[in-house]
Amino acid sequence: MKTEKSEKRLFGTAAMMVAVTLMAKLLGMLRDILTASHFGTTTDAVAYEAASRLPVTLFDFALGGVVTAAFIPIFNELLAKKGKDDAFAFASRYFNLILTVTAAITALGILFAEPLVGFLAPEISDAAKELAVPLCRMMFPMIVFTGVAYCYVGILQSFEKYTLPAIMSLVSNLVMVVYFYTLCDDFGVWGLSTALVLGWFLQAAIQAPAAHRLGFRCRPVRFLGDVYIRRALKLALPILVCSWLQPVCNVINTRFASGFEGGSAITMVSYANRLYIIFVGIFSFVATNLLFPKLSRAEASGDADGARRFAGGSIKILLLIMLPLAVGVFLLAEPVTRAVYMRNEFTAHDAEMTASVLRLFALGIPFMSANEVLTKLFFARQSVKAPMLSSLISILFNIALCSLLVYTIGFDGIGIASSATIALCTVLNFIFLSKRGALLDRRDFADLAKLLLCTAVMAAAVLAFDRFAAPDTDILRVLTDGAVGVCVYAASLLVLPTAEVRTLKEKLFKRSSHD
Repeated sequence: MKTEKSEKRLFGTAAMMVAVTLMAKLLGMLRDILTASHFGTTTDAVAYEAASRLPVTLFDFALGGVVTAAFIPIFNELLAKKGKDDAFAFASRYFNLILTVTAAITALGILFAEPLVGFLAPEISDAAKELAVPLCRMMFPMIVFTGVAYCYVGILQSFEKYTLPAIMSLVSNLVMVVYFYTLCDDFGVWGLSTALVLGWFLQAAIQAPAAHRLGFRCRPVRFLGDVYIRRALKLALPILVCSWLQPVCNVINTRFASGFEGGSAITMVSYANRLYIIFVGIFSFVATNLLFPKLSRAEASGDADGARRFAGGSIKILLLIMLPLAVGVFLLAEPVTRAVYMRNEFTAHDAEMTASVLRLFALGIPFMSANEVLTKLFFARQSVKAPMLSSLISILFNIALCSLLVYTIGFDGIGIASSATIALCTVLNFIFLSKRGALLDRRDFADLAKLLLCTAVMAAAVLAFDRFAAPDTDILRVLTDGAVGVCVYAASLLVLPTAEVRTLKEKLFKRSSHD
């Protein structure tokens, strides 16, 4: 009975997070639609993209996943072994550490904004660079708000409070959407930059009352010399290197994209990447953010086998969703891009270029999802040398492959290199983790083979329908092709069910029989 209640609570939490995350992603898509509509790939758009990417990239390089990944395992350990008072005392010292680091990054970013813009986007026009530098300086304080927001995320998720961490991106996206509908015509890209900073401030602000109700108080206290802060710092550098892969890929993509279409290709790669993040983020974000605190608690209590089984099952569930999603995005990249972005300042040519890189980004969706689970299991174990090595190898691979492909096949090389890199990192992490006990057994691999076969059947059905029966309108084409894909995939899974599908069928049958 207790296990059944726990499963119901977990399912309810996951459903809530899916719903909230879906709303946030839809608002994020609306934000991107409005950005493309108002600014397209113009000089303002290029400047805004370069300027807004810099603070985020520097945060990812200096802190990235460290804020929560180095915090949650130690915080949960203190909760389990010493109680709330000691855990919150550590949290207060950790907050002071993050505030100090983010304030320093902000000051350095403002001071060196001009050379940083030149490094990130070396081939954009002089007019775009001239506008990007002051915009960048205006946006750098959001690094402080980002650090604080993720500190609160760590506390709330450790107490299984998932709603506010899931809502925070919804709030920031809402601020920007409201700006587009009210003040954009008057204040343009300058006002958009201000709205972005305000959105990040609100991400931190909305979580503070909930953490306060739990008993957390952030006070100015010394953090250097504390044994748990030293442990967090010891974890921090390897975890930081583990988190570098995505920002390094983004920097490389931006640098190479600045050499295409007079520099405006960096906006095309950005629009494609935002769609990619929406597709991969809804279920992957929910699963991994729900998963990490539970893995940390399992490892802290000594249940390593349970954590490993939980991680393996999570990978299978994610791939059940992400494999067909990746194929769908690959097949329908052009109508999706046109339906989402092509209006006003965003031209048919812009849509074609954006779709070409989105299609190739889609190949990395299953690997990105699985890798999120693998790295979270490493972090929960406070074992970070292996994923650090995977990340370093993959970074070097990405630099070499992107350099080779861009100069041989052109713009599409950016997308191919990105997907190949995340695939390599995932395989390496899986191999390293499997040395400490298999995550998946033969039955699991048989289930994965079934998923691949069902996905192939779905792809064939979508291609056939798209060729012979799909409507001409992009939106209707995407909806009807997608509906066909979902139906065929679901039917295929009924014919070739995996263990998870069989379990779901049994639970549904049991519930209907009770009703």
